[in-house]
Amino acid sequence: MSLFGDAWNQYEHGMDSGLGILPHITPQFFVPRMVDKPQDPIVLAIEREEATTLGKCDAHNFDSRNITRTRDTPALPSLSLEVLWAKSVASGDQHLDQVVSWDVLRQLHPNRSYNTPFLSEQSSDVSASAQYHVQPCPFDLRASVVCVNELELLQSLRMTVLGTSSFLHTWDPVSETFLSFVGAENLPIKLIISGKDETMSSSLLKRFLDVGTLMRRLEVFLKCRRKEENATVHAFSHALSVVLVYLRDQLSRGPLSNFCIPVSSKTLSGTWLYYGDLEEIVISLASLCQRGLGLSPSQYPRFTMKPVALLSRIYKYLDTHFRKSSSRSLVAVFAYLLTMSSKNYLQALCRSVAYADSNSQRAATSQQPQRTTIGPLDTEDFDQASPKDDGVLFAEDDELPSFIPRELAEALPAAQKSLNLLTAAQPGHPVLNPPVRRPFITWVWSTRDIQDLWRTGSLGEAGDVAPTIGPHSPPDQASADSNLHGCDYQSDLVGFRIFDLEPGSKGGNTFNEHSMHAALESFIQSFPPDLPSITPNLSLLTNLIFSPLISHAASLSSALLSIFLDQNSFLYVHDHLVLLRSHMLLTSPSFKSRLTAALFSDTDDREVVAGGGKSFALSRQRSRSAAGVVQHGTSRWAVGLAPFLTERGTWPPGGSDLSFFLRTVIVDSQDTRSFGTDDSQQEDELGSRRIAEEAEVRLGFAIRDLASDTGRERWLNPLCKLSLDFLYLDYKVPHPLDVIITPDTTSKYQRIFSFLLRLIRVESAIRAAFRMTHQNVHFPTLSQSRKLLTHFRFVAHSFVTTLSAYIFDVAIGGNFDAFLARVAAGTSSEFADVFSVTEAHSAVLNDILSACLMRSAQRAAGDLLRGSLELILEFCVMIGDLNDGRLQEYQASSALDVLFAAFREKMSTLIKVLEVLLEKDLKSSQRQELLLALQEQSDVRHAPGGVEALRHLILRLDINEWWKNLHS
Repeated sequence: MSLFGDAWNQYEHGMDSGLGILPHITPQFFVPRMVDKPQDPIVLAIEREEATTLGKCDAHNFDSRNITRTRDTPALPSLSLEVLWAKSVASGDQHLDQVVSWDVLRQLHPNRSYNTPFLSEQSSDVSASAQYHVQPCPFDLRASVVCVNELELLQSLRMTVLGTSSFLHTWDPVSETFLSFVGAENLPIKLIISGKDETMSSSLLKRFLDVGTLMRRLEVFLKCRRKEENATVHAFSHALSVVLVYLRDQLSRGPLSNFCIPVSSKTLSGTWLYYGDLEEIVISLASLCQRGLGLSPSQYPRFTMKPVALLSRIYKYLDTHFRKSSSRSLVAVFAYLLTMSSKNYLQALCRSVAYADSNSQRAATSQQPQRTTIGPLDTEDFDQASPKDDGVLFAEDDELPSFIPRELAEALPAAQKSLNLLTAAQPGHPVLNPPVRRPFITWVWSTRDIQDLWRTGSLGEAGDVAPTIGPHSPPDQASADSNLHGCDYQSDLVGFRIFDLEPGSKGGNTFNEHSMHAALESFIQSFPPDLPSITPNLSLLTNLIFSPLISHAASLSSALLSIFLDQNSFLYVHDHLVLLRSHMLLTSPSFKSRLTAALFSDTDDREVVAGGGKSFALSRQRSRSAAGVVQHGTSRWAVGLAPFLTERGTWPPGGSDLSFFLRTVIVDSQDTRSFGTDDSQQEDELGSRRIAEEAEVRLGFAIRDLASDTGRERWLNPLCKLSLDFLYLDYKVPHPLDVIITPDTTSKYQRIFSFLLRLIRVESAIRAAFRMTHQNVHFPTLSQSRKLLTHFRFVAHSFVTTLSAYIFDVAIGGNFDAFLARVAAGTSSEFADVFSVTEAHSAVLNDILSACLMRSAQRAAGDLLRGSLELILEFCVMIGDLNDGRLQEYQASSALDVLFAAFREKMSTLIKVLEVLLEKDLKSSQRQELLLALQEQSDVRHAPGGVEALRHLILRLDINEWWKNLHS
């Protein structure tokens, strides 16, 4: 009591003191002892309410002045110490503490009472006290616990949420996270908010630290982009930087921006709720850039730098947020990223198929021939750049972004090829130079733009997001006065006029970060909450946006096809195919007869040249020398070949004579007299006339480079049916017609041509054998051999004649003529584009090869057919040797028996193999029967097909099944 005595002594010595009833020292939390009886919550609540009501009634009986004096400015107590403490003990206020002190302490209980038993619904002080009492904060040797109030915390979070270090948190560049400042003993600090426990404190801080950490990581991510990246990645980086500026501005506008924060019970929770939407945006952006909180810098995956993968990734995130019905601001941010990042790619995609407005297209056409290469630093305008300049390649096998519609992805390779071919065929085609402006391809999001695009198929400049400098905007007066040279800029360089302004001056239309920020903010505010009903999802909207490009791609293919199907054009594919059929498939009678006379002979005298070959020989004006007679006497007779081919005794034959003869065959077989000189018909037949006149230049024989390593190859033997395989006929296809007559199809023509030369060789040989056996009597003493010779000659001649008629009439004539009829029709129902013509052309040649048993899958049947022709040629060569006296009668008899037995065996096996092929292709057989039925009902000509045509061959070879039942 000495303290109180000293205090009162000071007062008694004359000190002016207003010491009143001091506030009481009370504990922060008080739990009364529970009575030993059952508790009734309802009765207790009623009693507490009655007590509160009585307390209020008692309080009204006191004078307000006494209350004011007692509570606000307490009166001085009695100077008597005994009276003071007695009055204090006799006080009836049970809610006040009995301790009197000069210090101001908090009350034991708040004046108001709570009608809830839950601690979480009471004040923060009561809740925190209860939690500390029940679960005290453990002492951690590894961290220093620091308690901060809400005002200090909010002032620190003002910097942290923007990604900047504050007095409570600092940025760690190694782990790329915000860490608490180190304590006095180099221990990390564990922050505890006043009135909150450790769990609640960390939960409240987590949102602000996550936003600040991710903002800082995204900034570091942008700084690490390489300068050599493509335009699409640069556009993405720029768009992301604009988004970060926008987010930083939104973060700075929040409750933390107030430097005089009025702290209340709802300040911290309200601030925490405000940054919820921004946190969702930042987390999604960090996930897009692969910089999430769950990854350390060493675990960052390599960010893709390919335009296709980057745009597909952005589109995937945008589609996911559309499907999840995320907040409008979040969807708008990703829509902005996709719009700005894909702008260069879409422009390159449009340029790859010449999709641009008429002005830019004409400018590109006029400027392209004037370009000159001045060195590695030569640059060109972005609008005229090729797709490769943007790092964007559009080859047939290249992957496209996932948002490209399947229809466009399928039409794009054909459209790009058609563009190159159309430019070469007709540079001034209306498709390449449209009279009206085409719609601009860009992403649109507003309901009005989508409805305009749906209704008119045109958008104009409404879909542009970023502000740009107008190329034709009028300059201000300051710009004109400050122009040192006083000259006007070209339209492409008008944007550089800004560099002529004086320092500090502003142009009429400038491009800066604030304009981009304003454009993004306006974009987000005008972004619709939902897509319109005509495009309810992102996939349908994408199809609508790219629909003009799909239509343009189809128009390119149809325009090129119309040129190839124009009867008055030099590129009329029908006339070129007729020319190929006439010469490379030997359907022209004049060319076939001249070629047969030049290369083959069917006479019974090896010294006599028949037909055109005789004129060739006479034109050389040389007589046979004695050495030539001796050579003919020592060499075997290559029956079926023209004699002058083997005069030199070497094979294959060479020299200028053979080239001259073959060149004469081509020139003499061309018939241009069918085109009259009438002026009325001259214009319509100009293309066909030119094709006929250039035929002798484009057609030519050449020597194939065959393997001759061992020197025993069969084509080096003139007695073999492969002796003329070194010779082939080539055709120089005019560009751009080589898209239909490709090198692959030309090689198929040459394979068929080589097979036809073998067939004509055997056909000439069998006719020569008939003449030799008809005029001379062979096997005079062996009647059985003579009968067998006659029978074998008849069977072989019948087989060769039947095979030749089948090949020219069914295999070639039936398939190729039907294809020519489709080409001559030239309707869109027949061919979708020029590449479908190419596929049909290749399919027809495949059918011809299949009908001739020349496909790799028909090797067994093909070997039997070619083996039968080889046996017939050996039979003819044997007759030639017998006619020249090289073989004796008894030697030829045994050889004849062997050849005929082998021929019978091969023919019987061939018929069986052909039937097996037809049984395997049962569906094709049913299709053939259906086609035959349709052909009888209509005038349209149907192709016999490939394997299906073999049924005609079986009927021609074995109509009465004699070969089939040969061994039965």
